[in-house]
Amino acid sequence: GAPVLVRDIATVQLGHATQYGALTRNAEGEVVGGIVLMLKGANSSIVINSVKDKILQIQKSLPEGVVIEPFLDRSALVSRAIGTVKTNLIEGALIVIFVLVVFLGNIRSGLIVASVIPLAMLFAISLMNLFGVSGNLMSLGAIDFGLIVDGAVIIVEATMHQLGMRKAGRMTQDQLNDEVYKSAGKMMNSAAFGQIIILIVYLPILALVGIEGKMFGPMAQTVSFAILGAFLLSLTYVPMMSALVLSKKVSHKENISDKMMKFFQRLYTPLIRGALKMKLLVVSIAVGVFVISLVIFKTLGGEFIPTLEEGDFAVETRLLTGSSLSQTIEKITQASDLLLKK
Repeated sequence: GAPVLVRDIATVQLGHATQYGALTRNAEGEVVGGIVLMLKGANSSIVINSVKDKILQIQKSLPEGVVIEPFLDRSALVSRAIGTVKTNLIEGALIVIFVLVVFLGNIRSGLIVASVIPLAMLFAISLMNLFGVSGNLMSLGAIDFGLIVDGAVIIVEATMHQLGMRKAGRMTQDQLNDEVYKSAGKMMNSAAFGQIIILIVYLPILALVGIEGKMFGPMAQTVSFAILGAFLLSLTYVPMMSALVLSKKVSHKENISDKMMKFFQRLYTPLIRGALKMKLLVVSIAVGVFVISLVIFKTLGGEFIPTLEEGDFAVETRLLTGSSLSQTIEKITQASDLLLKK
């Protein structure tokens, strides 16, 4: 028989695929949208900046009147998160420095201890870079500067106490070196054991696997790196700087720190004496507070990850089942217009 060709029964031309969905923006009608996905393990800041560079390149080749505008840009969230970490680290360091200077009663000794903070952070960041640990809210936000300077405070405080036991006068450099060596040698074990105990606490966290290990592993690593750096500095750098920076002139003049400590001692002495006389009562109160804390803990709510305020709203609009695409676009446009007016 005679063949039946397609042109005999139909018209063939270039067309488009069936439209099953649509994207609108700001009640201005349909637009073309795209999503950029980040590869696993990639750096979000680098990816966002690279995407913006590519958009600028693509924009040059687009027809007149066609522009690319970001619909949801996570760079603002990333910047806020990084800013939060920086602010917390700076404020924490300044508070620790202020407290050290006030309670040690000596600006030089306070600055010696405070200088351990940036050096320990530099050590931690170097090891983070070496082991591929990224800096984020979990890793950097968990750093406690009080733990970092713990060993340095012990060494410097022992040195200041040793110098205070000498007669008033001026020492030679050799005498100061000898005093620092004696005081640091006596307290070295205490400083070392304190730092080692803190490091041991983080070992179970390093043993976590799965999503828990992904989340809390970097935190434990970063804190461990910082404490390890502070530990090494308290054994080497702090005694050396004490011998170089501390004043060779011994004075027994009472300062603000001494007055504060005497005030606290006057409050603490009768308190500890009373506690030693009423041991059973103190133990009972401690056990009672512990039991109450367990009861309160059970009433607290729990969640896997805290709620993060990103600063964006997600609005969901639902239409009746079976609504056409054109009707859906119309209703979504109306909803967008209402949101813009509100």
